[in-house]
Amino acid sequence: MKKSTLILAAVLLFICMGCGRTMQIEVINPTDTDRLLELIEIPLDEIQSRLDLSENETFVLLDGHDTIPCQITFDRDVLFPCALNGNEKRRFEFKAGVPSEPVVKVCGAHYPERVDDICWENDIVGFRVYGFKEDKPSGYDIFTKKNTDLPVIPEMYRKALDPQARKLEDEIRKEFGKDSAARFNNRRSFHIDHGFGADFYSVGPTLGAGTSALLDGDQIVYPACYDSFEILDNGPLRFTLKLTFRPVKVGNCENIVETRYISLDLGSHLTRTEVTFEGIDRPMPIVTGIVVQDTDGKAVGDASKGYIAYPSPTMNFDKFNDIDNGMVYMGNVFPHELEKAGIRYFSDAESLVRGGSKGHILAHSTYEPDKPFVYYWGFCWNKVDMTSYGQWLEHLERYSAQLKNPLILNIK
Repeated sequence: MKKSTLILAAVLLFICMGCGRTMQIEVINPTDTDRLLELIEIPLDEIQSRLDLSENETFVLLDGHDTIPCQITFDRDVLFPCALNGNEKRRFEFKAGVPSEPVVKVCGAHYPERVDDICWENDIVGFRVYGFKEDKPSGYDIFTKKNTDLPVIPEMYRKALDPQARKLEDEIRKEFGKDSAARFNNRRSFHIDHGFGADFYSVGPTLGAGTSALLDGDQIVYPACYDSFEILDNGPLRFTLKLTFRPVKVGNCENIVETRYISLDLGSHLTRTEVTFEGIDRPMPIVTGIVVQDTDGKAVGDASKGYIAYPSPTMNFDKFNDIDNGMVYMGNVFPHELEKAGIRYFSDAESLVRGGSKGHILAHSTYEPDKPFVYYWGFCWNKVDMTSYGQWLEHLERYSAQLKNPLILNIK
């Protein structure tokens, strides 16, 4: 056999071997409703086995000729984004290869220089938990976003916490007074919109945007700030955070330790939260709530459809200008059946303790020992996407229905 023939045969053999290292994926939308963007999860071990890959070998995902970004999670799942029209089927193909560097649109960080805040965001919304390391109730906070689908919170924190700027602000205060210092602070505050959104939301010592809490009788056992944390996934498609809390006493149960797994996916308005409690040996009542700032009755709780919602006013932190920051439509969605949902208003005395807030819209459930309590919480800003409260309620209903009708995945 000639040398050229040998080379050709070797190339053909290599190509044939490469052709065999593929894995076909079919994703089916079983409903009539369009699924705008969801992350598909496939075990990494399954892909490696089907493609005959070693632990260090890489792979790519193709949609026709287009490469789709993927992420490997801390628990060894492979994620990729998928959008489907009603009843549509789409096919994807995994094959051995070197993936390109993805654009990171989902990420988070710990900010020890500001009382241990932890923030995370995706392409449309942002969130925060506080870390004051004290026994002060602390609910979830939010960041609005606009004009970009890239991360904005790190730059907000960099400007707000810049030591040179803070030093200069102190000097301005001493020489020119409080108003001049406040005007200078406005230029770098993340409570004021500088073109990409801000934190306009009032949390106070409440459940905030959707914190869950055990009940002791009819009293809410407000969680304090987290005790320890671990960032498990940090983009490009999903952020996952583990929080552990100090032991508390509820009724006759002592040393109850709460753990939360919090995750946010690309394209979602809602953060998924999975809560477990160590030290509980019997079912206990649990509520999930959104703080309410008025008594006009616009908060909605629909136990049959599995969601609660509230059109929350925003705050104006600029005392020199009358700025309308719009509304943030809050929502919590539950994959399980709710026992009941409704508004619980504070007494005047408790309202003072809770920073002037008026109450909570609460979803009531039962926590079962050794079984994760899962729900979703988040918001939209009426200056960006869903401009009416009705649109937001429809979105929550669709989301609840989609949790009960997940996309179908076939591996071929």
